[in-house]
Amino acid sequence: GTSSDRGEKFRSRLLSVVETCKKRQLSPIRVISTIIVAVVDKKDYPDVFGLMPA
Repeated sequence: GTSSDRGEKFRSRLLSVVETCKKRQLSPIRVISTIIVAVVDKKDYPDVFGLMPA
């Protein structure tokens, strides 16, 4: 568990990403890494699940 509301929200969101990756047969590590790289490089949030129109 976590000791703060902020920590619990982070945990919940991370687990949601992992479960979505499983359902879409994607690598959770690859998806999370892609998101982290974009944030660190100050780029737009990547469409890791292919939800945005082309």
